[in-house]
Amino acid sequence: MSFLWTDQLSVGNRIIDSTHKKIFDMVDRIECLIKASDGHAISEAFKLIEDYLHEYFSVEEYIAQAIKFPFTQHKLAHQGLLNEVQRIGNELAADNGIWPDTAAKHYSKLLRGCFIWHIKEESKPIKIILDTQFYDFKPSIASQY
Repeated sequence: MSFLWTDQLSVGNRIIDSTHKKIFDMVDRIECLIKASDGHAISEAFKLIEDYLHEYFSVEEYIAQAIKFPFTQHKLAHQGLLNEVQRIGNELAADNGIWPDTAAKHYSKLLRGCFIWHIKEESKPIKIILDTQFYDFKPSIASQY
């Protein structure tokens, strides 16, 4: 089941939206690894997504500062999202590649749910401000993304 991007998920900024799309691709990859019962690759995939999230959170915070968005609450939401991703990764790692047939669907749904909730609900306040900016707005340090 592919994690499809829709315009309803846009937060109004090309950098953030492209990052969200890449995260969706990473979740799709994790689903494939679960289906393949590849415990070692799952651990690596979760390490990659966690590292990517840390990097992305820094970029989003920089964008938020550039548009004068108060980021404290959103930073807490990022930590909650990261904690949930880590929890899911730890659960999968504990089963060491021996998952029931329903695991791919279950864990993919959990991951997708976390990210969709974050984008649609927790990112609403920043989206309101980003919608007043050019879609291609990028502070100089964020231009590498």
